[in-house]
Amino acid sequence: MSDPFETDHLVVGTFKRWSSSAVECYLRKADCEGCYYKHFFSDRPYDCKMYLAVEQLLETIGEPSHNMLSKHS
Repeated sequence: MSDPFETDHLVVGTFKRWSSSAVECYLRKADCEGCYYKHFFSDRPYDCKMYLAVEQLLETIGEPSHNMLSKHS
């Protein structure tokens, strides 16, 4: 079984709700500088793909709620 993070292709419907990490990535406009996950992925053979989850969430369910946004602002 291949690692789903090794590719830029995500299965449609994989992400059904905004997580805290996805909201943070959305607010950062996918700028990884200073993000917690940049360090997390530094020793991996692949980079963080959260920006793909954000794109998918925007396409399928729209922007995060004002409540979620206010928690991360």
